[in-house]
Amino acid sequence: MSACLGYLCAAVAALSARPLGRAVPVCLALCGAVVVPFVLLVLTGTAQSEVGVVERSGLLTLRQATPYLPDPHTVGEVTPYLPGMAVFGLPRAVLGESGPLPGLLGDARLWCAAALLGCLWAARRAMRGPAGGPSAVGGGASRGYAVGAFVASPAVARFRSASAAWICR
Repeated sequence: MSACLGYLCAAVAALSARPLGRAVPVCLALCGAVVVPFVLLVLTGTAQSEVGVVERSGLLTLRQATPYLPDPHTVGEVTPYLPGMAVFGLPRAVLGESGPLPGLLGDARLWCAAALLGCLWAARRAMRGPAGGPSAVGGGASRGYAVGAFVASPAVARFRSASAAWICR
């Protein structure tokens, strides 16, 4: 629902009689489609099963040096991700779930979101091109808006806000 409101506010801002530039609509779309759902899901502890799988794989990695069970008996015991995903489950394994702060800081989605932001920052820097040289992608300031609009797009935001596990697949 917040995505609908974010997109509606972004559309109104983009079509308003007073030109607001590109920043306001992109920020409204990002907040409504990505930030608000992400924060609500993390604070309420609501998660898709992928989050539990990633956090369990971090615990298994810490205990037995591999995110995989040697002989899984049920589908819930299978880790379908490559071993690198276990890195995002390590904070939960180390901090545990006792108390609100360790519970929040141990959430794998938080660390996946941090990885996503780092990748977006690196992509934006890579689009700049060499120092003093021409940009690898034309458009100057529009590069930042393009990255923001990409992340806020319905196809990406739906998966991004539901569970950050898709980032590292």
